[in-house]
Amino acid sequence: MKAFVIAGTHSGVGKTTVAIGLMAEFKRRGLAVQAFKVGPDYIDPSYHRLATGRPSRNLDTWLCSKKTVRQSFARAALDLNVVEGVMGLFDGAKNGKGSTAETAALLELPVLLIVDAKGIAQSVGALVQGFAQYQPTTRIAGVIFNRVASEGHYVYLKNAAKIPSLGWIAKNQDIVLPERHLGLVPASERVPDIEKIRETVVAHLDLEKLLRLSKINVPQTQALPKRKTRARIAYALDAAFHFYYEDNLDYLRAAGAELIPFSPLKDTRLPDADLLYFGGGFPELFEKILRKNKDFCEAMQSWKKPIYAECGGLYYLSLIHKIPGKMEMRDRLQHFGYAKATAQADTCLLRAGESVKGHMFHYSHWDGPANLYRFEKRGARLSEGYAAGRIHASYLHVHFASNPKLARHLVAAASQAQKEV
Repeated sequence: MKAFVIAGTHSGVGKTTVAIGLMAEFKRRGLAVQAFKVGPDYIDPSYHRLATGRPSRNLDTWLCSKKTVRQSFARAALDLNVVEGVMGLFDGAKNGKGSTAETAALLELPVLLIVDAKGIAQSVGALVQGFAQYQPTTRIAGVIFNRVASEGHYVYLKNAAKIPSLGWIAKNQDIVLPERHLGLVPASERVPDIEKIRETVVAHLDLEKLLRLSKINVPQTQALPKRKTRARIAYALDAAFHFYYEDNLDYLRAAGAELIPFSPLKDTRLPDADLLYFGGGFPELFEKILRKNKDFCEAMQSWKKPIYAECGGLYYLSLIHKIPGKMEMRDRLQHFGYAKATAQADTCLLRAGESVKGHMFHYSHWDGPANLYRFEKRGARLSEGYAAGRIHASYLHVHFASNPKLARHLVAAASQAQKEV
């Protein structure tokens, strides 16, 4: 088995472009390629899926235990496993918690450091040497130089670096992935030219050397304990709603859920289900279409069974007046980063007094009666989210692998609703 981590010196060095280029190349060679993303990211995995043909997996050492992260990796691992890092190699929460370096060390994977070579030559030696020596537990096996001006430029870079060079990638504006307020534009909205990216990325790389550096021992796996199917959970899946951790869906299935995708953009009827799950996404970009789908909106108003909504889901429920309060988009992030929140009421996900780890990342602001969670931010205690009846709606994105009870609670709530029909 082979695996490696694509890391960067900082955000914006081209990690996603390099990662999907390599994924596409090794898939073309006939290998079964599995992609992973470090940290709480939904958009980069959409590009991974295009390149590999299968869902990407998130590995988050802040949201989940180390044992859980190891098992998430082991259960999904295939012939070749490409882990895309987050931000710079050592960037994370306090003391590097959740960083790419922590994940690489935990899984004992070699790191390939991506360096943006624009505007630098011999000085890259100091940069690379600093990264290589900063944390002994992180094994930087090689470096790849991105946005290189010419082969001559690469010679300067290679000679200056004191760790093995795996080659270079020419600067090419045609393969730059478009960005928006939450990062890259999701691949479902603007499909990139994967073939052009593949050709550009691998043109000057020593892929055989890369594979030699990437051999790892096959990790030991433990299957998720599965229960008999006992409820139907429908999850919104279209251009407006597509932020889901693949592990969340796995944990729901293991807890006894039959999962049914539906589209608030296109469907005129609600699915035959016992609980509705609205993940995050970009409903703000599709407000007019969502409002015009009046049959669906009216059906939502009469829905009495449980609803679990995260971020974009909260936005949507407010938009159609399923919950009180108004939404507005602002010109800066309202919340960004990890949070540990405590439930103030019993919901389909949690019981009052229970705590959960999650991540927030949104520009919208909900002006409503926040009564679901309490959490701390910079020393201040804040209220967040909405709970009433069978509705649980919050900006907090939750990873169900952080606590297996979460998926079980949702399935139990759905099963109870089914019995009441």
